[in-house]
Amino acid sequence: MNEFTYAEIEIGYSASFTRHITECMEHSFREITGDENPLHRDDDFARSVSQSYKRHVSFGLLTASLYSTLAGMYLPGKYSLIHSFENIKFLRPVYAGEELTVNGTVQEKNDALNLIVVKASIRNQDREIVSSAKIKIIVLA
Repeated sequence: MNEFTYAEIEIGYSASFTRHITECMEHSFREITGDENPLHRDDDFARSVSQSYKRHVSFGLLTASLYSTLAGMYLPGKYSLIHSFENIKFLRPVYAGEELTVNGTVQEKNDALNLIVVKASIRNQDREIVSSAKIKIIVLA
């Protein structure tokens, strides 16, 4: 876990990490949220909805939850308090078994609020962007 203080962070700082999406993660997310939509659990249903779907699609917010890991563990890490998300986009479906790489770069700093703005994206193993967002993070130290 990084422990960047606000004073240590500079515009242009970046961080990234990789995570595999598993069916176990999908199951846990389903149990936590209560979202039983068949698009997220039934391969035949997903394919019937769209020929572009290979099988059931992982939850978009499961994918987006990795933005929390980016802020809470990497940029800035320990002193992170997510203020808000802007422009979260889900650009491609994600499937269990895929490897996702999350990347974030500090775009702005607001000295009055000890707030950083991180431009973030998530790419699959084929380097295709599956999600993007702008994250506003208060740095508590």
